[in-house]
Order: sequence, then C-alpha cells, then structure tokens
Amino acid sequence: MPPDGLGALWRAGRYLDRDLWTADLSSRPRSGRLAIRLLRVLVVVGRAPLDPQINLEATALVYRTLLSMVPLLAVAFSVLKAFGAQYEIEPLLAQMLAPLGAAGVEVATRIVEFVSNLRVSVLGAVGLVALFYTVITVIERIEEALNRIWNVRRSRSLVRKFSDYLSILLVGPVLVFAALGLMASARSSRVVQRVLALTALDPETVAVLWHAVPFLLLVVAFSLLYRFLPYARVSAGAAVAGGVTAAILWELAGVAFAALVAGSTRYAAIYSSFAVLVVFLLWLQVAWLVVLVGGQVAFVHQHPSSYVALRGHPSALLRERVGLAALVEITRRHLGGEAPARADDLGRALGAPLAIVDAVVEDFVARGFLARAVEPEGLVLARPPEQIPVVEVLDAVREPVAGAALDVADTDAAVLSVLQRRDDAVHDALSGLTVRTLATTAPPEPVVTDLSTYRRR
Repeated sequence: MPPDGLGALWRAGRYLDRDLWTADLSSRPRSGRLAIRLLRVLVVVGRAPLDPQINLEATALVYRTLLSMVPLLAVAFSVLKAFGAQYEIEPLLAQMLAPLGAAGVEVATRIVEFVSNLRVSVLGAVGLVALFYTVITVIERIEEALNRIWNVRRSRSLVRKFSDYLSILLVGPVLVFAALGLMASARSSRVVQRVLALTALDPETVAVLWHAVPFLLLVVAFSLLYRFLPYARVSAGAAVAGGVTAAILWELAGVAFAALVAGSTRYAAIYSSFAVLVVFLLWLQVAWLVVLVGGQVAFVHQHPSSYVALRGHPSALLRERVGLAALVEITRRHLGGEAPARADDLGRALGAPLAIVDAVVEDFVARGFLARAVEPEGLVLARPPEQIPVVEVLDAVREPVAGAALDVADTDAAVLSVLQRRDDAVHDALSGLTVRTLATTAPPEPVVTDLSTYRRR
C-alpha cells in the first residue's frame, strides 16, 4: 500500500491502468456507460502521443507517403479523368493541407504540377508496374500498422491484397468525387431548399449545418478505413467510435497546427526555402498520428480489456490458463460439430484479452496443435485431440516458438536440479492427460477474473 498522502493518487493510477478497462458496463445506466467510454477515449488519446511504437509507425507512414503521393494522385487523376473531374484534385488537396496556410497552397500546386506532367504512355510496362507497386505498398503499410494495433499477426493473401487494394484505388476517387458532387448539388437543389424553408430554420443554423457536412464526410471516411482495412472483424460501433475520434482530432490538430507551426516565422528564418518542406513533413507526422490514434480507439472500444494486456506483460500463469482454456474450447467445438472459432470468438467465450489469445494461438499453430481453416474461417485442430498431451501444451505456452531461447552457462547446478525436479513432477502428474480428456469433463469457465496478473512494462 502507498503512503497515506499518496493513497488517492495511487487509487487513481490503479483505476486508469486497470479498473477502467475491466469495468462491467452492462449493469450501469446509459450515462455511466457513456462516461466510462468517453474516459477510455481520453486516456487513449492522452497516452498515444507518448507511445514510441505509434510514433514510429507514423514516421514510417510519412516516408511511404512521400514516395507514393505522386503515383497515388496520378492513379486518382487517371480515374477521375474518365469522369471529366480530374481538376477536382487540386482543391481537395489544398483543403487537406489547409492547416499549412500559404505553404499548403504551394505544396498542393507543386504536387498537382508533378501529377499533370506525368505521362503514363512513356513509362512502359515496367514503369507502370513500378507505379502501381509504389501505390499498393503504402496501402499495405497502412494495413500493417492497423493490424499491429489490432494485434493481428497475419495479413491478407496476395490475391486478396490485389483485389482489395485495386478496389480502393479505383473506387475510392470516384466515391470522393461523388460525395463532393452530391454535397454541391444538394446546396442548389430546389427540393433541399424547399425542405429547409419548411423547417423554418434561420440562415445561421443552415450555414452551420452545411459547414458540418465536410466533418461528417471525414467521419465516414475514417470509419470506413477502420471498418474494412484491418485484417480483423471490426464492429460498426468500434469503427464509428474511431472515426468520430479521428475526425475531431483532425480538426483540432489542423487548428493547432495552423496557429502554432504554419503561422510561425521561425521556420522560414531557420530553414529558408526548405521551410515549406519541413512544415509539410510535420503535418504528415501529425496527420498519421491522428489516423493511428483513431485506430487504437476503435480497438479499445471493441476490446477494452486487451488494452491492459498491450501495456503490460501477462504472467506465465495467465498465459497457461488462457492457452489451455482456448485449446479446450476449440476441442469442444470440434467434438460438438460446431463451426470453427476465431480468436475474437475465443476471447469473448473465455473472458480473456484478445492480445493474449492471439499470442497463444499463433504459438499453437506454429507447434502444430492448430490450423487455420479458410471456409468457414476459423481455428481447427491440426491433429486428433487425444494425441495432444496437456504437458506439450503447457510447454508450448512457456517456451513460444517465436521466443529466443537463452542458455545461461553459469547457472548454479543446485538451481538447475530444482527446476528439473519441478518439470519432472509436472510431467509425472499430467502423464496420460490429453486435451480430449479436459474437453469431455468440466464445462468451460471464464479464465480471466483479475487482471492484476499482468506485470507492467
């Protein structure tokens, strides 16, 4: 226990680190649920800029953006040209770079000049393939960053990547143009004007509503990104939560950036003609941070208890409980003729954080206990359950394939003897016990009741 004077601070820290994420919202009133979810978002947003992993991911995406921006806009330019809307790119780009102030207009103009001067006909087959490869790699990098937030270790197959990414490249610009066109036509539509007149709204309210439309489009864009790009089952509610958070942060970051960075004369004094490039790089870093923070909010909204797992190291005992319980649950489904379970299904059934379930499942696949079914998608047994000894399962959890085995040559002989006796006792006690035996005895129970079994980093 902490000293009396620090008791309140200690309890507050404990609540923010653990209790906030394990609170049962089902028994609380709607206002209480909303307050807890809002506090979770604020904690994630407040901690994210200090997370070195998120900052590293954002920096990597800045580099990819610089390499792929012109090719990406060239593809969008070609798609929009078929609709006669190729000249919509520059105002849209200028709007995205508006926080840069005058530098944003200059950057947008230069980029559009590069795109306009690009002649696909002179690239040749190799150049065209290189152009599409550059564009696809940035989408792949965004997916990898979001997959890491969702603790997904696998990615789409090559065929899925080609079809999904190509759909984004071809359909994305059309949807953006259609949304902007609908917004512009709606403002001049007689039907819309008549409806607004019937509602008796004053001109100021109508102006506010029209100004809110771009924000709503931003929410939709972010929500679709979080819903479909990660290689995980993201609920619509989680995607919208991340989309709303990212859109709000985008607007706030734009205002703050314009006031503190873009409007400052110090950058021009220090970097001279390179000031525009420096400000542009800073804005890209901020923009990608916003995107990744929104993705983390979406993940936490769907799997709040996993936030504790991502910030700490689960104990060996907790890994053993989750791993063995997950394998027993899969075996029960197998014996009952049920559909294969995915990692998130196991997490919900066992009451375990998704981060730990994903980790032990990957180890079991590598050890040959489990395999991944394609249709229907899920986890199935790779061998009969009576041929999976419990001892081997526990050994796999203690010694993951991905882990590095370290031999300590100077370990005391007495210590080695005690550890060997412990291992022998465990093997003798569990000899002949298989996963099938466990699956046909006691019913499954939630394995995580107290997340104090996490060790903080």
